[in-house]
Amino acid sequence: MRFKSWLYQNPIGFLSAAVFLLVGVGFIFIDKMGAIASFVGFAVVLVLSVVYSAYSISSTKKLVKQINKSLRGEIKNIDSFPLPAVVCNSYGGIVWYNKLFLSDILSDDNSEKFKITDVFKDFSFDNFGEEESVSAQYNDRFYTVFTTKVHDKNNPLIAMYFLDDTYFKTTEKEYLLTRPYAMHILVDNIDELYRKYSDSKFALITSGIESILEKWLDGHNVIFKKTANGRFLVIGEKRGLDKLCKDKFEVLNDIRAYKYENTEINATLSIGVGTGENVLECENQAKRSLELALGRGGDQCAVFMNENYTFFGGMANLLNDNSKVSPRQTSANILNEIKKHNKVLIMGHRFSDNDSVGAAVGMEYFCRQNGVNAKVVVDEKKSLAKPLINYLESNGYDKFIDHDDGKRFCDSKTLVIVVDTHVVSLLESEEVYNDGGSKIIIDHHRRTADYIDNAEIFYHLPLSSSTCEMVSELLEYSTTKIELPQEIATALLSGIVLDTKDYVLKTSRRTFEAAAYLKQSGANTVEVKKLFAVNQEQINSENEIIKKAISYRDCMISIADKNIENLRVITAKAADDMLNISGVRASFVISKIKDDLVNISARSLGEENVQLITEKLGGGGHSTMAACQLEDVSLELALEKLKSAIDEYYEER
Repeated sequence: MRFKSWLYQNPIGFLSAAVFLLVGVGFIFIDKMGAIASFVGFAVVLVLSVVYSAYSISSTKKLVKQINKSLRGEIKNIDSFPLPAVVCNSYGGIVWYNKLFLSDILSDDNSEKFKITDVFKDFSFDNFGEEESVSAQYNDRFYTVFTTKVHDKNNPLIAMYFLDDTYFKTTEKEYLLTRPYAMHILVDNIDELYRKYSDSKFALITSGIESILEKWLDGHNVIFKKTANGRFLVIGEKRGLDKLCKDKFEVLNDIRAYKYENTEINATLSIGVGTGENVLECENQAKRSLELALGRGGDQCAVFMNENYTFFGGMANLLNDNSKVSPRQTSANILNEIKKHNKVLIMGHRFSDNDSVGAAVGMEYFCRQNGVNAKVVVDEKKSLAKPLINYLESNGYDKFIDHDDGKRFCDSKTLVIVVDTHVVSLLESEEVYNDGGSKIIIDHHRRTADYIDNAEIFYHLPLSSSTCEMVSELLEYSTTKIELPQEIATALLSGIVLDTKDYVLKTSRRTFEAAAYLKQSGANTVEVKKLFAVNQEQINSENEIIKKAISYRDCMISIADKNIENLRVITAKAADDMLNISGVRASFVISKIKDDLVNISARSLGEENVQLITEKLGGGGHSTMAACQLEDVSLELALEKLKSAIDEYYEER
């Protein structure tokens, strides 16, 4: 055997001998006795290593003879085995191989390589022996490698047999690349463009958009058809979809930058992509993906592939639709559903805020005015809207119940109305929700992939400022006349004030119209202001958080590392106030809300989409207000993860 084959039998022994030799050389002019001792050690270790290697090689030869004796039929010698075979030691060193391994895998260029990972570089030798077979690739050939342990524990050896299945694996790869996908494309503001421009200009504008799409898809081997004004259907192969994903659906940016006669059109696209076993399944999934993209605010692409959603885009700030048709129709539909039940249970998200509680109270009053008994489930101990709850209860409101009362109240015939969230895992009480019957969802957060998909009514307006705005419209445009009590109107107004940051963020004409309706109904603006009052200690804590903030890529990040009362409220307010600093486009506050749970509050003024950043960390929310929770991480590690998410966000822009 060559030197390398000896070396790989006992690399640690030979390495130790080399160390003794180097130490001895170093001691020659310093300490002759030390040098002699080192040389003696070198000789002893070298002899032992050689003896061990010789024993290993001898054992391998005996092993091969044993294998030969066990063979039956026409194959009398493993060297003539019909598959390339090799035996390795526990370090991956090749101690024996047959002729086919030499001729089919080892060549003149690599016959000096005596470690299996020198030949197959794409996988770790650690995988060998743990599984019965592993995949390997050498140059343009693919192999399935069958492995087995063939020696005792003192000198473990692994035998490998290489099955060349290049044809089958390349055929499988080609099959997967030719699987179909379907894509639905929608121009988000096509109706607005139709109203804004004359027929001739509208035709030219839409023709320009179609040209951009055709150019984008050119060379991707697809069927591209226009199905209606601003709607398109694409059918193609997965190999083309992989390229589109790699380019991050750059057409979203091209359409956003499109101009007509040097005038910005502000057009955006929503794209839904679906994959599946056949074209029909792909097309149905593409519809659901498009619905998800629209539910997240549009100007983005949702791709469903390998049982998961991937999102691209979502950078534009879209305008709200001022039409009142949707709330009027939805109010009537909700009323019809409510009247089918004798009991209604309403709940929002965990750690409820003013928007969640205000919307729930508004819907409870909607039910009450239509003769249906309703209750609101809320955990008052964990609620961030404790001042609002105290205000309502001091004015005689008695419809709040806790988790236990909710379980007693709710049964399979109870209608459950969910407000200010559309994810089961975020509910105030998931157990109570599961006990109920029919479901109605009312929410304004951008839709996530795990949204509740079995609701009788899913009223979702991601462009609304708040759920309280949506509920106010449902009350205002109800088919039955509803007179709001002052405390209910005040609660709804406080939710709008909270989510708009005093009418600064995500406001539209509908926001102010809803606020005007609530004010006309008697909402007390002074009382709303009192609901957000903080004490001196909270102000000091907030200022301390802001003082410790660091600047990172036009963002401010701070860590609240002290145990502060009302921590969630203070960190959220600190994140809001950091946006007042000149040049800050987004702000983040990291805090530990439990021993094993870190919370990150994120805010922006709309210049950056903090939802996309928090989604990379498993969270979500709105483009201007979002959050996420990280389990089993330190505050310092959470900071590094946040920085990485911000870096990734900017790289994708």
